[in-house]
Amino acid sequence: MKTTFLLLFSILLIFSCQEKDKKTSSNQNKPATITLKIDSLLNTYEKSGEFMGSVALSKKGKPIYSKAIGYSNIEAEKKSVSNTKYRIGSVTKTFTATLIFKAIEENKLELNETIENYFPNVKNAHKINIAHLLQHRSGVHSYTKDKWFFNNRTNYISSKEMLAKISTYESDFEPDTNGEYSNSNYFLLALILEEIYNSSYKELLQEKICKHLELNNTYVGKEINKNESYSYNYDEKWIEFPESDLSSTKGTGSIVSTAKDLNIFFESLLTGKILSTENLVLMKSIKNRFGMGLFRYKINDRQGFGHRGRIDEFRATSIYFDKEKLAFTLISNGSKIDINEIYQEILKLYLNDAPIEISENEVKNFVGVYVSQNDSEDTSVFIQDKNILVNFINNEFKAPLIYKGNNRFVLEQMYAESISFTFSADGKKMIFEQSGNKWNYIKE
Repeated sequence: MKTTFLLLFSILLIFSCQEKDKKTSSNQNKPATITLKIDSLLNTYEKSGEFMGSVALSKKGKPIYSKAIGYSNIEAEKKSVSNTKYRIGSVTKTFTATLIFKAIEENKLELNETIENYFPNVKNAHKINIAHLLQHRSGVHSYTKDKWFFNNRTNYISSKEMLAKISTYESDFEPDTNGEYSNSNYFLLALILEEIYNSSYKELLQEKICKHLELNNTYVGKEINKNESYSYNYDEKWIEFPESDLSSTKGTGSIVSTAKDLNIFFESLLTGKILSTENLVLMKSIKNRFGMGLFRYKINDRQGFGHRGRIDEFRATSIYFDKEKLAFTLISNGSKIDINEIYQEILKLYLNDAPIEISENEVKNFVGVYVSQNDSEDTSVFIQDKNILVNFINNEFKAPLIYKGNNRFVLEQMYAESISFTFSADGKKMIFEQSGNKWNYIKE
């Protein structure tokens, strides 16, 4: 009996090891498969000439994928490579916000400190504080909405001239009563940093962030040099876009970087390696879609924080997903299609979420009209297409929903956060959820 038991145990152990080897092999093959899928997608874009730029992903701080396609300089026939540097536009704002919070931690600033001592001529300066500037709640009109800026964007504009121009604007709204994106906010923040440290924004970026994180390809740009990419728009062929003079984009869009460097920065920031937990929580607090130097993203029903940017024909998006420990950056210097579509496709390939099956009979349970318990005029309509539940919006737009299990369906949106619909088992109640807010509905 003892011999038989030992033999049986040995056989089970062998099979257990074989199963473990299979699982290990499967896990090892998964990244390779994903890489091939992302490569295939980007190769398709390159062959069709629809997109030029760089993509990078890192997991737990380690690079797992990097690829550059297209040209950094078409005239010189210079191909883009993984360390090609691009202008990153408003992704600069996250660096500026980080510098502000570092100044707060060094007791050089306070978040609720008003700005009249710095900018007495800016409208409502006595009511606007540092937090309002960070979160786009100041009401200060954005200088990029002024035709004057676009008529002069390729010329050098001194900070003194920029401040004088911003000081002429009337307020868009009373401070802290609304949220509206304004480049003026971050230009003013950059000037505050220069004053309190008696140093240039360029030097502060290097001293406070880049040196510590070894971001060797991140800096405040000037004119485009041979190691940087030009940007292009398409009109029957790729045409070099006239470059902006970055003097007018201090703190708002003046930084040059690579996809790899941006992943390091956002992973470091959002895992608490740069700022205190308290200040990181403040950066991630959302009001009217805006955090303090960060946006919240939801891709495949997964939440991340980051920022996007645009300057000339450059586009950039960097996101860090905390639960997945995943950093992602896409930078484009020329695209015929919306890069939001590209980055969502890439992330969906990487996240590789398998759909959860649901039967037609189960879907039928959630079909009908649901009325808000807060507003009887607010209804949400659901119809059925075989085994797919569809949100019928305004009786004209059909939005297929993705089933996530446990009676929960999700509407993924490109330009807004996902919407979640969670039904009771009997289908008589529904919870509508978006951006952390919940509303209760009852079936008619």
